[in-house]
Amino acid sequence: MRRRPFSAACVAAFACGLAGCPAPAGQPLGGAVAAPASSAAPLATPSEAARGGDEGAEGIAPLYVPGEPFPVPQPLPAKSIGRLIQGGPAPQSGAGPIEFWIGGKGKEDGRFAYPRALVTNAEGVLFVADKTGRIQKFSPEGSLLALVRTPGVVQGKPTGLGIDPEGNLLVADTHYCRVLRYDAADLTLESWYGAPGRDPGRFMMITAVQATRDGKLHFTTDFGDDVARVQVFRPDGTYVRSWGTFGDGPLQFKRPMNLALDEDRDRVYVADSANHRVGVFDLEGKFIAHFGGQGREAGQLQYPYDVKVGESGEVWVAEFGNQRISVFDPEGALLGSWGAPRRALGGLNRPWAVALGPKGRVWALDSNGDRCYALRQNAFLGGSK
Repeated sequence: MRRRPFSAACVAAFACGLAGCPAPAGQPLGGAVAAPASSAAPLATPSEAARGGDEGAEGIAPLYVPGEPFPVPQPLPAKSIGRLIQGGPAPQSGAGPIEFWIGGKGKEDGRFAYPRALVTNAEGVLFVADKTGRIQKFSPEGSLLALVRTPGVVQGKPTGLGIDPEGNLLVADTHYCRVLRYDAADLTLESWYGAPGRDPGRFMMITAVQATRDGKLHFTTDFGDDVARVQVFRPDGTYVRSWGTFGDGPLQFKRPMNLALDEDRDRVYVADSANHRVGVFDLEGKFIAHFGGQGREAGQLQYPYDVKVGESGEVWVAEFGNQRISVFDPEGALLGSWGAPRRALGGLNRPWAVALGPKGRVWALDSNGDRCYALRQNAFLGGSK
């Protein structure tokens, strides 16, 4: 695969990896203040589009200072204040293995405009982020409960979601080089950290943030130009460690899009999308194995964009390229799959994500169909789950 380098403007606009650098001192709403590593090379100034837009209360985006964290508008724009919903569109009945589905194309509450990330909490509540910058919260039965828009959208929209052990929602705000933390009850923005840069502790395009079971660490992925890595931080944005460079070797990645933690087995699974594989590492970053490999046959992968770990250690992978969800055992043996490349209801069209709820629930994100399907695990694995 030929690698297309990012332009200076892209690096300025996209060189954001939310995971560990601080917000400026005095940041309201609890923004982190730990000092980031210095940037090896200065970033170009963002485009004028990044300087103005609909981000601030007066319709002007805060001025960006190269090398510093992207500012959060104060006061927050009205759309960036969490809003509880009474009612919302009803879930739609499914057919075959699809129990029901939510969404439908549109920018109205409860609909989606190219959804790209989803996650569930311990109670099965679902959070979905789409290409408008909205995050929408749904009950396990698919009823809309709340929504919010991220505080900046001119540069781009988030592509990764996680949940910490306290139930807070973590957002990989991809193009703004930061992790956002929301109170999951009402989607109030509580804190953030992150700043653009190539050095450890800074970020290019951050695509994932996942918390450990005890909440003491955040694992993230980011990429851009010749940067491709996993970075680990404390929740206040303090950098801990990292591994990975650009390439196709054992400790290398090409466009890592998400990761999942299996602390019982001391494993980190990375959706290494442009290498068409899942990388397996221990929690310290030691290489264990790869599985998948480019292809369309069962057990092969084509642009894996998301990875989740089930209760029994099975590894669920959303394949953007093959337009299916595949399930593997912890060693990489295929257990089953579901999905077919169709635009019609019941097909999968460029799925970015998969999420696992309690009691055997699986959510499959039909991104280009602007839908989210609710299925049971037996659609993928057989049996009675």
